[in-house]
Amino acid sequence: MKSDKVLETIKTWRLPHIGNIELHRGTSVTRDCPRHWHNELHLCLIEAGGGELHYRRAIHHTPSGSLFIVQPAEVHANRTSDETGCTYRNLYVDPDLLLQTAKELDQRRSLPLFPQAVLFDHSIVRLYREVHQTLEVSACHLEQESLLLRLLVYLISNYSEKRPFLQRAGRERQAVRCVRDYLTDNYADNVSLARLAQIANLSPFHLTRVFCLELGLPPHAYQTQVRVIKAKELLHRGWEISSVALATGFADQSHLTRHFKRLIGVPPGEYRKHSKNIQDRYQSMD
Repeated sequence: MKSDKVLETIKTWRLPHIGNIELHRGTSVTRDCPRHWHNELHLCLIEAGGGELHYRRAIHHTPSGSLFIVQPAEVHANRTSDETGCTYRNLYVDPDLLLQTAKELDQRRSLPLFPQAVLFDHSIVRLYREVHQTLEVSACHLEQESLLLRLLVYLISNYSEKRPFLQRAGRERQAVRCVRDYLTDNYADNVSLARLAQIANLSPFHLTRVFCLELGLPPHAYQTQVRVIKAKELLHRGWEISSVALATGFADQSHLTRHFKRLIGVPPGEYRKHSKNIQDRYQSMD
């Protein structure tokens, strides 16, 4: 008789270009994790199954849909309570990156403290899942860095013990214009948020705020828009989709297709076919 049991798997990877953060994605994990600690801030989203977090002399239930936070260097243990195992997404953030983000928010000199061990807020869970999935599949450094920054800012602003007071952002039109022009001219490059911040002479957080305020989009979304516009031009000229993806800075054809359909409404193959039909119609009239 064939077993329906899902095999336990744990995928791990690191992103050296973003503070050397580490990520795990576990599926149907049944093993318990004894008392231990990490150098990094530990975030974990429980996607299926459930368990317990033993942390700060208390037992915290971690059901599906919960996100727990463990401070750097604090001892904790995890136990799975579901016989089918636990499916989760882990993120380990270097304290230096966390402190750098906190400094950009309100010039604080110490690591943010998160008194609430387990979060059930749908907004942070949804954002965390989006960020983790992007860090897993996207090859766009600007998108990866921007979304991770957004997640850390949201955590510090809403769940830290000392929540920052954000001053009203200025317009910074000249800085935004320089970054916008750079992205337009270098749309195919895998540019980093740090590079854009250097061009603007602003912190990554402040640049992202004023860019959104001025243009209505964060820098990574603006870059994607430019890439899709350039892709439309090449498809209209009859280029193959795989060549278009490479020329416009997308990781591959599927990456182009996902963003093209989201922004244009049709996949690039259908758009290319429609453009060709129009061209054939005009040629037949000559």
